[in-house]
Amino acid sequence: MVDGREPVDGREPEPAQDLGFAMPDSSTSGTRLPVTSAPPDIAAPTAAPTTAAPSGIPGPAAQGPPIHQAPPPYGPYAPAAGSNTPSNPQATASLVLGIVSLVLSFLFVPAIVGVVLGIVGLVRSGRTDPPTGRGSAITGIVLSVTGAVLGVVIVVVGANAISDLAETIAEESASTSADGDGSAGRSEADAPAFDPKDFETVDAAQWKSIEKRPGRAEGRAVVVFAEVVRFDSSTGPDRFLAVAGVDQPGAEFELQSSSVFIGEERLLDGVENGDVLKVHAVVTGSLELETSLGGVSTVPMLTIAQVEDVGLADLSKDFTLGKAERNQLGFVSVPVTVTNSGGQTFTYAAEVVAESKDGKTAYGRGTVFVESIKPGQKPEVLVDFFEEIPADAVFRVETAERYIE
Repeated sequence: MVDGREPVDGREPEPAQDLGFAMPDSSTSGTRLPVTSAPPDIAAPTAAPTTAAPSGIPGPAAQGPPIHQAPPPYGPYAPAAGSNTPSNPQATASLVLGIVSLVLSFLFVPAIVGVVLGIVGLVRSGRTDPPTGRGSAITGIVLSVTGAVLGVVIVVVGANAISDLAETIAEESASTSADGDGSAGRSEADAPAFDPKDFETVDAAQWKSIEKRPGRAEGRAVVVFAEVVRFDSSTGPDRFLAVAGVDQPGAEFELQSSSVFIGEERLLDGVENGDVLKVHAVVTGSLELETSLGGVSTVPMLTIAQVEDVGLADLSKDFTLGKAERNQLGFVSVPVTVTNSGGQTFTYAAEVVAESKDGKTAYGRGTVFVESIKPGQKPEVLVDFFEEIPADAVFRVETAERYIE
C-alpha cells in the first residue's frame, strides 16, 4: 500500500512522478513562458473518494497530475469577421467610361466624365492603405483622353467631308442652272432629239383625269395649251404658273385648269405673262398652291420638252358663211355653219358684219349663237340683217367667242 491505497491488480503502484508543466517546444516558438504554480498559502483541494476502477484500467491516482498546455504561438494578423475592404467606385467608373469613350468618341461626354471620375478616383486611392483602384483610375483617365482626341479627329474629318459634299452639290447645281434643268454637263447636241410622235393629243376627259390625279399620270407625254399667268422672280427662271387645257383658247382665261410648267431656261427664253403656248410636256407630279381664299389646291406639274408661242386661236375659222339671200320680207339672210374644232363641248357666239368691199363702210350686223356643240359637230343657222344691205356687200365674222360647257 502506498499512500493508503490498495493495489488494484496485486502490484505495487509506481511512485508518482512530479512532471510539473509541459513547456512548449522551442522549435515552434522562441519565447518561453514562465512556469507557474499555485501559491503556497492555498491548500490543495481534498481528494474526492475514489472508486476502484475496473481491472486493467488505472485509476485517477495512476494517471498523474494534470498537464497544462502552453497557448499556441502567435500567427499573422487576421482581419476581424465582418470588416469591409476599402473600395474605389470612382476609379471603376472611370475605367468603364474610358472604354465607352473609345467606342463613342464623337459624343465627348463619356470621355469628359471619365477624366473627372478618374481624377477623383486617383485622389481617393491615395487615402487608402493599401491604395485601392489606383490602376483603374489611371487607365480610365488615359482611355478617356484617348477617346476625346479620337472624337476630335472624327469631327474634323466629318466636317471636311460634309464641306466637300456641299461644294460638290453647289457646283452641280450651278452647272445645272447654266445648262438647263436636267442637262448639266451636256451640250445641246448631246440632248435627246425631240420627236412630236412621242406625245399624245389628249381629249378633255383625259386631261380632266390628269388634273384630278396627277400622281397616277406621272410619265405620260401629252400635248396641251397653256396661258401664262405668272412668270417672274417669284416663280424663278425655269418655271411658270399657267391655266392649261387641251384646246387652243380663243379668248383670255378660256382655259381653267391651273398647272405648273418646268423647263430649261433656253426653252423659256422670251416667254412672258399672257402668252398662249402649245406645249409638249411630260407629267412629272403635282404641287400644292395657295388659293386666293386661303386654301390649298393641288395642281399638275409638267416638264416641258418643247414649247411654241401660238397666241389665241382665230375662232372665226370655225364659222363658214354661205351665200346671202333676200327673203320674202326683203331682209337679207346669211347661212352660217359653226364647226366645233375643239376637244370638248362648247357654246359659240359670233357677230357677222355686212360692209363695203373696201371695209370702210359697215351696213349692218347680225348675231350667231349656238349652244352645246359637241366636238366635230357642224350645225347650220341663219343670220338675219334688218338693215338695208346693198347687193355688193361683203359679209365676214367680226368677233367670235366660245364658252366651255
